[in-house]
Amino acid sequence: MFSICTAGHINHGKTTLVKELTGVDTDRLKQEKERGISIELGFAKYIIDEQNYASFIDSPGHENFIKNMIAGTFAVDLVILVI
Repeated sequence: MFSICTAGHINHGKTTLVKELTGVDTDRLKQEKERGISIELGFAKYIIDEQNYASFIDSPGHENFIKNMIAGTFAVDLVILVI
């Protein structure tokens, strides 16, 4: 298992990328759906094979939620910078 975190500015497609790769919409909160932005960290699993999987951490890109983004990058193996 390894973890992958998305990073980038608001509305650059981090959540959409994770959804396309995993099939999971990581925006769970009502407020996230209404505003069209990620507020909390989102999580999704991508199964590689029977023994291996990747854990995606979708971090918010808005400057008001930078603390949430930093929390998501604490122990990741890989970061995808979406620009």
